[in-house]
Amino acid sequence: RALQGIDTFLSLSARYAKEPKNVEVIFKLAGKYGRRNKPETATELYKQIIALDPDGKLGTTEFNKEKVSYTQNAEFNLGTMAMSSRPPDPAPLQAFIKKYPGGALVKEAFTRLSSFYGRTATKEEATKFFEEFTARFPKDYDSYNAWVSRILLDKDPLDKGISLAQKAIELVELAKEMPRMNPYRNLAQLYLLKGDKVKASETADRMMKFASMPAEAARIYADAGQVDKALAVYGPEYLKKIIDNAQLLGRYAQFWSSQSQNLESALEAAKKATELTPDGYSAWNILSQVYQKHKNYGEALKAAEKALSLAPDQPPQIKESVKKNIEAIKAALEKK
Repeated sequence: RALQGIDTFLSLSARYAKEPKNVEVIFKLAGKYGRRNKPETATELYKQIIALDPDGKLGTTEFNKEKVSYTQNAEFNLGTMAMSSRPPDPAPLQAFIKKYPGGALVKEAFTRLSSFYGRTATKEEATKFFEEFTARFPKDYDSYNAWVSRILLDKDPLDKGISLAQKAIELVELAKEMPRMNPYRNLAQLYLLKGDKVKASETADRMMKFASMPAEAARIYADAGQVDKALAVYGPEYLKKIIDNAQLLGRYAQFWSSQSQNLESALEAAKKATELTPDGYSAWNILSQVYQKHKNYGEALKAAEKALSLAPDQPPQIKESVKKNIEAIKAALEKK
């Protein structure tokens, strides 16, 4: 299509000069300006569409396999652009969800707004928003999951969060799509916040149906004080299965180092990771951390210095982090 000059920036610009009131052309050209990081021009073009066709009767485009008017999509795009400003302005998308009763674009608008209400808005504002989100889309997993994430941030109200997380799990299991770990993890974390380690552990048992993610369940088991169960699913036997995967070895070593448990196995994994990726600073940095847990500060220093020599210059925080680790190791050596 590009080789044929169809809907390219140049062809659309030429058409717009000849057809300044063609909403399809204006919409496509606005998208081009948006992708070229020229939001001011895109904004003006989207506003032209709304002025030319306030009732959305002059044509449709497609969003998530659903027909929507150019006008509605223009209003949505203006709202998402406002959310990308600094500070984000949720007002245009708030007006959008009030104007339109439902559909794929409205659902997407709620999802975009949930990032704002999930962190920036007050607790009271967030509660009101998520109540509307779940009411408008009661069979949608995302609406419940987003609310649970906010409750975990506030650490309140936990009982409400548990109810919502259970609903999210119910929807995931009914859909029988690709398994999602998030609702199970959230439910377990809510139980841990309530101090109910038994139910947290039971939730981790349910997580183990996803055999590809034992680390997630192991973290819950460990936080629930059941290190033996964590070792059963994510211990030395698991290590044998990933012995040739440097990335998984690094995660394994980091996990057990953070738990100060299973440290011999963690050291084995960290050493193997450096063998597989001798030029990777991350593997050496992890090996240094594991040696520190063993209180073997001499080897920890060697590994950290190797990590520093391999650490990339960008972003600079990487080198600074490794340097701080070296200083901490040297301090521990002097104390010893």
